[in-house]
Amino acid sequence: MAILVNGEKSHGYTRLNDPIGFNRLLNDLKTVHNPEIIFVYSRRLRSFLEEYDYAYTQLNPLEAKKQSDSLRVRKIDKIDAEKLAHSQFVLNRKQTYAQEEV
Repeated sequence: MAILVNGEKSHGYTRLNDPIGFNRLLNDLKTVHNPEIIFVYSRRLRSFLEEYDYAYTQLNPLEAKKQSDSLRVRKIDKIDAEKLAHSQFVLNRKQTYAQEEV
C-alpha cells in the first residue's frame, strides 16, 4: 500500500496486517487531507478503514493484476502498490460502497 499526496508518494508500506502496522497507517492517514485509498482485496484492511470512516477503492486481485501488469517490468509488491495508486489519477476508479451492517 502507498499513500500519495499530489501524485508524490508520502508513505509506503510493505506489511501492515497487525496492530502495529494499522496504528502506523492510522497515524499516517491523519497527516493527509481527504486521502484516496486504493488497495487489493483485504478483509482486515477494509474493516480497519470502515471502523475509522475512511472511504476507499478496493480492487479485486484479477483486476489489479491486469492493471499492474501493464504498468511494470517486474513484480515487486511495493512498486505495484505505488503504480496502482498513481494509476488512480488516470483511471479515476469509483470508491467501493461500504454497506451498513443490519
